[in-house]
Amino acid sequence: MEQLREALKQGRFVIGAELVTTRGRLQQANGQRLLGLADELSRDTRLSWLSFTDNAGGNPMIAPDSLAGYVLRQGKDVVINMTCKDGNRNMLESLAWKYASEGVQNLLVLTGDYPASGYRGIAGPVFDLDSVGLLTMLSDLNSGLKTVNPKTGQETALDKTDFFLGCTVSPFKMTEAELMMQFQKLMMKINAGAQFVIPQLGYDIRKSHELLGFLTENQINIPLIANIYLLSPGVARMFNQGKIAGCTVSDGLLERVYQARQSPDKGKSFYINFAAMQIVAHRQLGYKGAYIGGFDNYADFKAILERAAVLESASWPDIVTELTHPRAGEFYLYVRDEQTGLADHSRKNPDYYTYRRRDFRRHVSLAYRFYRLVHRVCFSYSSPLFGGAARWYRLLEKKRLRWLNRLAYFNEKMWKTALFGCQECGDCSLPDITYLCPGENCAKNLRNGPCGGSQNERCELTQREKDCIWVKAYCRNKYYQGNSAPLLNHPAVIRDHSLRFTSGWANCFLLRDHNAYQRFREQ
Repeated sequence: MEQLREALKQGRFVIGAELVTTRGRLQQANGQRLLGLADELSRDTRLSWLSFTDNAGGNPMIAPDSLAGYVLRQGKDVVINMTCKDGNRNMLESLAWKYASEGVQNLLVLTGDYPASGYRGIAGPVFDLDSVGLLTMLSDLNSGLKTVNPKTGQETALDKTDFFLGCTVSPFKMTEAELMMQFQKLMMKINAGAQFVIPQLGYDIRKSHELLGFLTENQINIPLIANIYLLSPGVARMFNQGKIAGCTVSDGLLERVYQARQSPDKGKSFYINFAAMQIVAHRQLGYKGAYIGGFDNYADFKAILERAAVLESASWPDIVTELTHPRAGEFYLYVRDEQTGLADHSRKNPDYYTYRRRDFRRHVSLAYRFYRLVHRVCFSYSSPLFGGAARWYRLLEKKRLRWLNRLAYFNEKMWKTALFGCQECGDCSLPDITYLCPGENCAKNLRNGPCGGSQNERCELTQREKDCIWVKAYCRNKYYQGNSAPLLNHPAVIRDHSLRFTSGWANCFLLRDHNAYQRFREQ
């Protein structure tokens, strides 16, 4: 069996296929159809791997490893989607050991969709880790996870795993804040151990080319695998309306899809040809593979690959024109190359550098300016009052002053709840996110950058009525720092739940929170 990792090392253009698992036993009719499709795909020598989703769309489905083991026995490599929405870090670590024991090496690591359904209602989301935190944990497993015996205090290292870790990014964003936060988070994921990238779904080849330019600019050389999805009128409409998180279709492309539906074959040849053109275009751009989804029978998958083989000799400018579908007012990081219609990686969008501070001022309130001042004076490790505050909180923890400690915590809780909607996590991320509490303002409680589901700067889970807090954070940061200090220039924030319902101020001054861990304990 040829492994995906080796095929990419050898420079081969790899083809993968996505299968969405089903609800119920594999022995029932829909499970048998899925097994039959997996069997047909496994026999296709053009296919390098099969990928299986993890409760796609936030719906309960059979675990992906139920199918992965079957495909591995057929001699085909697999990629398992591993998400954070349904299990805490202990369950995710347990799953990782299970996958490693069963010979699964390739993991596509995602934060995951918010639960949409479940037994007797909608399931409660977990999001104990996000994609950056999970990548960090899996990288530690690859290095030999160090554990400490609680009785003896002796440290031992577990056997090393050999996971090949992938991540996602969404370059198909409407505004500068959304796009740049996606790129900043991608850098965090790569620093946390991601070894290949599969973008989320979009249909603008210039945006795909921008992603290549961003990685080249930052001297990152890891494989990019294009995400290709076989469109249909219903799917295109849902993508256009933002009903599937992280997937975009422009109004212009939606109109073309509707026009194709009027043809004698109901648009089938158009959809097949459109998917094939994307494979050819991404290959010529320099992507290292194509990840194909959206089909429910082998005949369509086969037709896409056969059509792609025919289009290899097609006119490149024509293909670019067919695959360029911008949205009105969309932000691009690089200027358009007039000759190719793609991104000119040598020239950034002037608006990115010559921005007007007033464009970002709507998020910079008087209260925020005050919070910055207080942090600089009191909570920064180099601030003049930090040492005195640390001594005060150390004194409060003495047994005879417990009553005063409780009073101090009540005072802190009152102010932080009133000003920030504090959720009493005790491991405060307010300074990381420009004084926006992720527990209060982010449905997924994300502390390492945004998910990929925002649309036009609005949260995917509030019917677009609420701004994504990471858009606000980007605007606040750029207002003061410009482009010189990215917001996500720190290691993964992994929350310590043992600090729940304790003083975040005490944990800051006494060096217990994640900021202290990053600054002192990892050195």
